[in-house]
Amino acid sequence: MCHDNKGDIKMAGLSFFKQLTRFSNEDIFRPKTTNYEMANELYTLKALIDNHPQAVLAFDVNVNILHYNPAVLKTFGYKEKELPGKLQQYLNGTDKYKRKKCHQFALQGKVQNYQTSVSHANGETIYIDVSLIPIQNNEGETTLIYAVAKDITLYVRHEKELEKIKGSLELAQKVGAIGSYDYDIIEDEAYWSNQMYVLYGIKELEQFVPTFESITELAHPEDREKFEQAVLSAINERRNLSFEYTILRKDGTTIHVYNQADVILDENQKPIRLIGTVQDITKRKTAELKLKENENLIEHIFDNLEVGIWSFNMKKAQYELISKGTEIITGYSPSNFSNRLSWDSLIHPDDYPAYQERHLNIHKGQNFNHQYRIIHRNGEVVWVHEQVLPVFDENNKIVRLDGIVSNITEQKEYEKRIQYLAFHDYLTKLPNRILFEEKVKELITLSNNDKKHFSILYIDLDRFRNINESLGHHIGDKLLYEFGQRVNMLLKKNSLFARLGGDEFGVIIWDYEESDDPITIAKLIIDCLDLPFFIDDFELLITTSVGISSFPENGKTIEEIIKNADAALYRAKATGKNTYHIYSSSLSINSFKQFYLERDLRKAIEKNQLVVYFQPRVDSSTGKIVSAEALVRWEHPVWGLVSPLEFIPLAEETGFINEIGDWVFANVCQSLNKWKQQNYEVVPISVNISAKRFLKSDWKSKLIHTLDKSEINPSLIEFEITETTMIKHEETVKSALQFIKSLGVKIALDDFGTGYSSITYLKDYPIDTIKIDQSFTKHIAKTNNVETIIKSLIFMAKGLNMNVVAEGVETIEQLSFLRQQECQEIQGYIFSKPVPEETFQNLLSKMILKPTFNSNTAKFLNRRRYYRINLLFPISSKMTLTTILGNMVELGSTEVLIEDIGPGGLRFLSTIHLPVRPDIMYQFKTKIMGEMITLNGYVVWKEEVKGVFQYGIKFKMEESQRDDLVKFLNHFSLQLRNNPFVPNCDFVKEEKICYLKRATQEE
Repeated sequence: MCHDNKGDIKMAGLSFFKQLTRFSNEDIFRPKTTNYEMANELYTLKALIDNHPQAVLAFDVNVNILHYNPAVLKTFGYKEKELPGKLQQYLNGTDKYKRKKCHQFALQGKVQNYQTSVSHANGETIYIDVSLIPIQNNEGETTLIYAVAKDITLYVRHEKELEKIKGSLELAQKVGAIGSYDYDIIEDEAYWSNQMYVLYGIKELEQFVPTFESITELAHPEDREKFEQAVLSAINERRNLSFEYTILRKDGTTIHVYNQADVILDENQKPIRLIGTVQDITKRKTAELKLKENENLIEHIFDNLEVGIWSFNMKKAQYELISKGTEIITGYSPSNFSNRLSWDSLIHPDDYPAYQERHLNIHKGQNFNHQYRIIHRNGEVVWVHEQVLPVFDENNKIVRLDGIVSNITEQKEYEKRIQYLAFHDYLTKLPNRILFEEKVKELITLSNNDKKHFSILYIDLDRFRNINESLGHHIGDKLLYEFGQRVNMLLKKNSLFARLGGDEFGVIIWDYEESDDPITIAKLIIDCLDLPFFIDDFELLITTSVGISSFPENGKTIEEIIKNADAALYRAKATGKNTYHIYSSSLSINSFKQFYLERDLRKAIEKNQLVVYFQPRVDSSTGKIVSAEALVRWEHPVWGLVSPLEFIPLAEETGFINEIGDWVFANVCQSLNKWKQQNYEVVPISVNISAKRFLKSDWKSKLIHTLDKSEINPSLIEFEITETTMIKHEETVKSALQFIKSLGVKIALDDFGTGYSSITYLKDYPIDTIKIDQSFTKHIAKTNNVETIIKSLIFMAKGLNMNVVAEGVETIEQLSFLRQQECQEIQGYIFSKPVPEETFQNLLSKMILKPTFNSNTAKFLNRRRYYRINLLFPISSKMTLTTILGNMVELGSTEVLIEDIGPGGLRFLSTIHLPVRPDIMYQFKTKIMGEMITLNGYVVWKEEVKGVFQYGIKFKMEESQRDDLVKFLNHFSLQLRNNPFVPNCDFVKEEKICYLKRATQEE
């Protein structure tokens, strides 16, 4: 703001400027007088202005700049030609209104002073002190205003730094809860920092004057005398002050403080001031009080706990501390323990070596944590748990051992009991499945090392369910116990007999002689049941079926051995029960199918079994077909339409992939030529190519020959190559793609984002299109991270001027998201599945595709003659193939999931792609309500569902069998109404597709 400075000492030079009133503006700035004395005075005055150390400017009454001295250029840093414009900007810039107001006062003849900031020529802000000095004529009119500007930047910065330091000090006191004071002993007045008022709880500073009396009154009544004596003693004795006391605040709360101060003496050694600090130590005092309470508590616990706590001095070789709990554990009082040897003498002889070995590690700086036995004074064996912590001196030598020992005898007994229950069946007291499988794992490890064999027998009681239902579970339980005892008596050493669950048992035999081989054992078990069991008032006769598998003949893992023993058991029950069956290493359905495919693959081209399907790629915004991918299918005479996922890996392994790739490429070129001749609107077709093709020397010539023969534009061909194949042959692939690009053929990077060096390929390879893998697109609208990745891929591809195709698009949510991200092309079931050439030609005639949404609901309801039981959760079943094209086969089984079942058939899920034909028969075995049922039938329909296959089976059976099945399923249906998880059924509660894929991988 403006200040009137007429009487200000800073304006001592005002008279100098008032001398200028005797001259006109014209005289001062453009002197032309002939009067020598006047001219000399004018030049002198002008020289004084020009050489004035501060910036001086002269303005007329309209604020026009008339003159300025060289100090102006130095102060503001501008060149002379720049200054007028810059000064005008300054006048119209920041603080414009303040300057205008001061100017108005100056016009009235009042000297003005104000401070402001301006921009220096170097861009920095400088601060100036401006004085406006009005010059008046004889009539008292202001004709001229001088502005004197002094650079005060350094002063302003020092002021700000001082404020900053002051603020930091206040903050430090606030953070540290420390207040400072300066007490004038003579005047009985004190200066307090802000934090002092905060500590004392005084909010309104003006209502409180810190004097000795007023400050004493703020001490807690119990501490006022203490406060007064401490302060007065320090002053009288001319020594420093240091003491603790309690403050009673105005709001009634109390805090503990620590006051320390120095007594300041004058030249006569008379106390004149007391300068010090007051710190809030409430937390510390509270902690000290809590610590004291804890110490009392620890002492109480120490004397009353039933654990031994001790401390042993290594230098003195004696116990410094032994708690009373030691006597409870050992029977000996603390006075009986003079040294470590007295404790060592109590350790059980069998445990002493291990104890001694572990105890030696203490000297290596390791903690001791050990369980062992001691002999109690009364002779009983006591389990103890001892923990020892070594304490070191500054030379890293052990000076003390601190330890705690507790009685864990009861815990050990409990653990022993738990261990037994964990590995034994509660009913029969036999080992359970856990112990059984642990033993199998152990034998596999030993047998792998020693090249030895062992066998397992799976045992299932025939028709045991009938006994439970007719006589009750208490009779059934007793029968299971008696059966276990009878069989256990038959077995010799090197064997383990376990109850696996329900009426299933298992036997493991190893290191056996010929007389004790698994077949002999199986026969003994079957024969021992010729004698009846007498349970309560009942005489019971039962039979059993046994399945046998051996290591390593029938499997090299526990899963394989157990699975195959189970399969052999099913075979034994299927062949009439009361017998045994040895597992034969036959192929599973999938292995059997793979055998067929591998055998027939090389004849596929020769027999014209390969066909090309086309899947359109459409413009995401318009739905127009802009391209398509060629996909090969195999019409196998037995297995039907085979997916490339099944036979392409076989082709890669056998090297037949090159022939297939050449065949597909040739057929695509022929189709493009044909469509062109038939006036279809031809779109580019992408063809998958293997990197292995580039390893053959003739690939370039064949490529050129096929293009020339078909007479098509190379731009209508796009080769798709996957990241994974590029990794193996990087340099070869890079060179090959450059050659392909030179022909005008486009290149697409397939399954983008699934490899290891995706970004590198975009940089180093001539890529036109990237195809976002369906493993990403399927998570759209489900996973934010995946959506972010897709956005980034699309953005990056656009930046590289590449086309982007999203594969596997199936839902409207996925399509909408990709449209929002401006993904150019869409490929997926939402527009079209891969279709045969004829169907694709029809699509080309339309060119525009609309999104479609498939629904499988009620698709097959009208096909059924019989009712179906729809299962809330599927039932696991073992499926095998029994007849193919009229020929009997014996295969292993694979796990499938039954989704519904009725007298006429069932619906199941499987990972195996099976053909729809009546001359391939399948057998299903599953447990429902504790009964193993076997059903035979053939596939009448199939549907792909999320990467697995759903099948409809029509049963093939006698009508009498169907009648029995109807009764059984009616009973099952009634049970399901009451409980969706009917007992003794192999329900799968896990998400079925995930479960099925995992189970298939484990087979």
